[in-house]
Amino acid sequence: MTRWLAARCPEASPALQLACRAQHFRRWEIPRSSYPMTRPGYLTWRAKLKSQAAAQVAELLASPAIEPALEQEVIDRVAALVRKENLKNDEETQILEDVACLVFLDDQFDDFEKKPEIDEEKVIGILRKTWVKMNPTSTTPTFNPSPTLSTPIKPPLSSLISTYDFMKVAHDTFPPKTRAFVFSAATDLYTHTANTQTFSSITLRPRILRNVSFPISLSTTFLSCPVSTPIFCAPTSLGKTVHPRGELELALGCRAAGAAQVISTSASYPLSAIAATTNSPGTTPHPLFLQLYVDKVRSRSESLIAEALRLGLKAIFLTVDAPVAGKREADERTSLSSTNVVVTSPTGVIQPDASGHALGRLIGSYVDPSLCWDDIPWLRSLLPPEFLVVIKGIQTASDAVRAMRAGVQGIVVSNHGGRSLDTSTPSVLVLLELQRCCPEVFERMEVFMDGGVMRGTDVFKCLCLGARGVGIGRGVLWGLGYGKEGVGRYFEVLNEELKTTMKMCGITSLDEVHPGLLNTRKVDHLVPEVLSEGHPYVKWRPKAKGAEKAKL
Repeated sequence: MTRWLAARCPEASPALQLACRAQHFRRWEIPRSSYPMTRPGYLTWRAKLKSQAAAQVAELLASPAIEPALEQEVIDRVAALVRKENLKNDEETQILEDVACLVFLDDQFDDFEKKPEIDEEKVIGILRKTWVKMNPTSTTPTFNPSPTLSTPIKPPLSSLISTYDFMKVAHDTFPPKTRAFVFSAATDLYTHTANTQTFSSITLRPRILRNVSFPISLSTTFLSCPVSTPIFCAPTSLGKTVHPRGELELALGCRAAGAAQVISTSASYPLSAIAATTNSPGTTPHPLFLQLYVDKVRSRSESLIAEALRLGLKAIFLTVDAPVAGKREADERTSLSSTNVVVTSPTGVIQPDASGHALGRLIGSYVDPSLCWDDIPWLRSLLPPEFLVVIKGIQTASDAVRAMRAGVQGIVVSNHGGRSLDTSTPSVLVLLELQRCCPEVFERMEVFMDGGVMRGTDVFKCLCLGARGVGIGRGVLWGLGYGKEGVGRYFEVLNEELKTTMKMCGITSLDEVHPGLLNTRKVDHLVPEVLSEGHPYVKWRPKAKGAEKAKL
């Protein structure tokens, strides 16, 4: 059913997806033999099946055990679809009928044809009756199988046990443009690859014979906000490229995990809608922060900041590592025609131009490249004292010190996931640079990092090197392919790996992480030794002019 729904309606709503899976719910409870083996008996049996399945599914979806609770409107819609109400006039109900017919033709029709009592005339009659039930749109995949049908079916979420499992499913099942946007990175992908690979050069130094029988709590605080995990959702744009409910599902998944979420300026939904999704009393701590791309028209950014203040967000993460759009060739090459996503800025829709299809470049088209250190007081003037500022995109110790002197409350060591400037330094090496050249920044500000984290051991290494929190960008989008449940499961996988790593290293609390649990010798030679804007030995020399040029 799922495979044919993907072929018939790739953008199926969550309610339609649920109805597709639920229309034969507990069907065995009403066997065909319980009704007369006549045409009227068959029709009565079918009606009873639909009625019972709709009622039982509605009861299940309304169960208090389902967290977060589904809206009653969604539950009612699923039940109506299962009952196939208003079949002739409801597009989604017709799609559900089409899918049932396609499954019959694909999986069950051969069995009918082989029955001795079914002659050629009856076979043709069955085909005709099936055909007239279907919308003409559905006959296309029947005779001309779409490439969509060769796309692997998503395995059960429960079967995904590592972040690499999520990555593979996302790569295999995302539409072409979504895959290009999410997986692409700058030019030759050196930094994107090195972000992850560098972690393997930092080894662990476990402590043995320590009592690690105590349960581990990963609870901590970010910027004075309680969270249930040191792993947070880094800002990601255009969530609707992955899931019809985009950042709304992302927010629900983060809330279920108790993880902080940094909402992108280029989110698919308005800031107010995302905040409203998660404002539920008594839920797991789930602070929301705003990632800010400063607009070329500053008044637009000022309006967005005012909205964030009104909605109760706690901090601004000012992104500074993408003053212009990076060159992401996979994103550029894949046509926008393969997605129905609308690219927006805080002021409205951004129209593609004639120079290419890159979603990243379209997003970057409104970002102000003139933003500089002198603008920090302007930003601070828009905020009350309790509203915190974090600079995202620190890649050198000298800029970390400058951020500290500018009076911001935090920094994010980040190279934009390798999506901006290729061959820039892997994030974990920048953490080491900060520890070697300006360790005071860890006392004066909260230091976060993102980039290349794929394992709980990676998170652990960042925490040992002084990071307050570790951001995940692409990964949460891979999880989002499964909706909020997938996002929650992604956090669960990393959290469990982190807990295992902590116990294997002899500790049971985040307060006990320390750099002595790491061996960094393999990468120490890559870390600058002094705080400097210059090169350790290459000196800049002005070019000679005219007669002063040296002769070969």
